[in-house]
Order: sequence, then C-alpha cells, then structure tokens
Amino acid sequence: MKRETLTRKPPLWLFPTLTALIFGVIFWGALSLGPRMMNADGDLGRHVAVGRYILTTRRIPTTDVFSHTKPGELLIPHEWIAQLLFALAERAFGLNGVVWLTAAILSATYALLLSGAKRLGMLAPLALVSSLGAALVGSVHWLTRPHIFTLLFFVVFLIALERYRQENRLRDLLPLPLLMILWANTHGAFISGIVLALLYTVGAALDRNAKQCRVFLALGAALILASWINPVGPRLMLHSFDYLGQKFLVDLTQEYRSPDFHNVGFWAFAALLLGSLALGWLLRRRLDWTSLLLLGVWSAFGLYSARNIPLYALVAVLILGREGQAWLRDEAPRVTQSLASLHAIDRQAWGWLWVGAVIALGVGLQSLGLPVDATQMGNTFNPALFPVTAVDTLRCDLPESRVFNEFAWGGYLLYRCWPDLTVFIDGQTDFYGEEISREYQTVINAGAEWDVTLARYNVQWVIIPPTRSLATVLDISPNWQRIYSDTTAGVWHKLP
Repeated sequence: MKRETLTRKPPLWLFPTLTALIFGVIFWGALSLGPRMMNADGDLGRHVAVGRYILTTRRIPTTDVFSHTKPGELLIPHEWIAQLLFALAERAFGLNGVVWLTAAILSATYALLLSGAKRLGMLAPLALVSSLGAALVGSVHWLTRPHIFTLLFFVVFLIALERYRQENRLRDLLPLPLLMILWANTHGAFISGIVLALLYTVGAALDRNAKQCRVFLALGAALILASWINPVGPRLMLHSFDYLGQKFLVDLTQEYRSPDFHNVGFWAFAALLLGSLALGWLLRRRLDWTSLLLLGVWSAFGLYSARNIPLYALVAVLILGREGQAWLRDEAPRVTQSLASLHAIDRQAWGWLWVGAVIALGVGLQSLGLPVDATQMGNTFNPALFPVTAVDTLRCDLPESRVFNEFAWGGYLLYRCWPDLTVFIDGQTDFYGEEISREYQTVINAGAEWDVTLARYNVQWVIIPPTRSLATVLDISPNWQRIYSDTTAGVWHKLP
C-alpha cells in the first residue's frame, strides 16, 4: 500500500509577527543599555524625587520645594505625569522598574512605527528595516527621562496625520487633541506635535489640497488649546518657547547642541542623512510638498540640536522607506515579489507569546539580581559618576545647612536625601535661569568673588568632584575644611 506524504503548513501563530519581533528586540536592547541610560546625565534622580513628592502629597508641585536658591518660586510642571510614572516604577521595583518602564515605552514606539508603516502600505520587511534604522539612529538619545514619552506620542501623531493625508479619514485625527492633553503634561516637547500639524497644513496648501489644509489648520488650533489643559495653563507653552530663546542656557545643555560627528554615536544619523540624498538621486523625481517639508525641516532640526535626532529618524524612515519601496518596485520587481511573500507570511503570524516569554526572561533575571546589561553593572547609579560612596558614608552625618553641589549631582542628591536636603542647582536649567546658572559657573570654576556668592546664599558645605578648581581653592582656604574625600567626590564644611 502506497503511503502518501502529507505536507503541513507550519502553525503561523507560533511565529512572531515582525511588530512583535521588534518589540522584543528593542526591549532587550534597552535592557542591555540600562546603566548607560541611567547614568548619561543627572536628571533621573530629580524626576523620581518629584514623582515621590506627588505620591506623598497628592499635589502637583507648582512652586519650588527642591532648592534653597529659589524656594517658593513658580515651577512649571511640564513633566509631572512622566515623573509620577517613574516614581511608581521605582517604588514597585526599584531602579530596575525605571529601566523596564523606559524599555517598554521605547519598544512600543518602534513597534507602532512598524505597524503604522505597514498600514500606510509599506511591505513588512521594509517596515522592519526602517524601524530598526530609526531605533539605531535614535538610540543616541535613549535615556531614562521623560522625553521617551515624546517619542511615543510623536509616532502616534505622525502615523495619524499621514493616514489622514493618504486616506482622508477624519476619525484618524479625532483622538489627537485628547492625546495632546496627556503629552503636554508628560513632556515639554509636546510642541513637536503642533509643529507636525503645522507642517502638514503648509504641505497641504502647497499641494493645493484646500480641504486637508483646513482640517490640518483646525487640528493645529485644537492641539494648541488642548495643550493649555495643564496645571499652569497657557504659561506652559510660553515657558517652553522662552527657554529655547535663552542662548546661554541652551548652549549650556549638551543635548541642545549640534551633533558632533567625531562621536561614533552620531554616525548612524550621518548615514541616514546621506542615504536620503542618495535615494533622492536614484528616484530622480520630486517628492510631494508635505514629504519634502517633513524631511527638510526635521533634518535641519536634527543638525541644529542633537535631542531632535530621534524625532528626525522617525520622520525620515517613514518617508524614505516608502520611496525606497517605490524604487524597488520599478527597478527590482523580483525583489519586490519576494518581499511581498514575506509580507503575506507576516500578516498570518502572531507569536506574541514567545516575545512575552523573552521579555519576562529579561525582567526575571534582573529581578533576581542578575545583570543583563552590556557592562554587567546592573541598574544602579555609577559610583564613578555620582557621589554614591560619599552619601552612603556621610548619610547620617551630612550637615543640615545649605549646600553648594555639582550641577550634575543635584538630581542624585534629591533622590537620596530630599526632603532633608535641598540643592543649590540641578539639571532643570529652565527653572534656575541664567542668573543662578552663571553664578554656579563662577563658583565651580573658583572665579572672582566665589566666596561672596556662597556667603550670599549662606552655603555651609560643598560637595563637588575633587578635580574641580573650587576644590583646590577650598583646600587652601582657612575658612573651609575637607571632611570627606574619594576619587569621585569631596565634601567640605565651612568653619565657624
């Protein structure tokens, strides 16, 4: 009896869809960068401290309670939802929780980008390459800070605006004003969502689509009004624009400066810029005005300020991926057919179970205290960068009087010691302003009348790196005594 050989199709529900795959890849990528994301600057500690304040008092802070240099002055709470979420994550799972929250937001961002690109007609393999490219370019600014929420909101806005432009379905735009309320209370870069609506308005006008121009214009107005629903109303938007106009403060902040292409971290950004020029040459046809505006304006923003690079990448890959697909369709139809076959498989796949298991593995290992990051350091503040040992050693003996602290350590000191300690300055330069920031620069560099400035603020002790010019001056001053020192931090107390 002849036996028939039966061929079975694999159960595609076991295969991860590419959207699920990129979620898992980005999540693990963020876990591997956890310590770097935490320690790249000193802001995380302040964000957790503010979130703890909200949890404890059930109030959103609108006056300063964190410094002794500007106590009681108006505080613009433009990140309070993100700070609350960071504090909740830290309370539940420690600093691991902060990294997991960051990883989840980043994963959702690039998974939504991939899913949105497919909905806009991009073949799944090309959407995967585009999303991974955006992640690689944007990873230069992956940090455990509120701006990660802007990446998520930005993708949602970008996909919704583009879908309406292509399909004229008004319902795609209806959720955006409600989302703007959340965005404006989560991170100050909510303005980028309004900029997107403005660019789509101008693009529709140049493309002579009067109906879409009116809709985008009305949406922009609705977004502006929605952004006013926050603890300080319209002042929030005015505050954001006012800060961008303060050249000294902007130049003082590293992330607001132009990218340094001598730094390998910016090479992916340079490659994407050059790739857009190369693709433009290959296509030899003009983009529609909206796409040209989006690509040109966000390229300029990325070149002007490094913090705009992740947003540029989200815009660029969506446009370049679409145009690259059109070029392949014309120049390499067999490749396009192969990609279409893979796209069909992706449409049948699911596989989130496996992705969930992989994510649970990473979370479980870190919960057990096993580091999964590239440095094997674990999600802790780096004692080489922050005064961890100094605070651990002196926690019970820290002077109760006013402190002068290293700028980048302000947030960490708030995280460890607030409310017992208030700081001279921390990373929120938009609050401290130019006057105190200049005074800080003068004192830390032991400039003219540094001691007069400390006396005016009644500073009784100092905690700074021993390599600072001020440290040398304090050591030889008869009015100050060093009471602690290690390779990272020195502590001086003013003699009576």
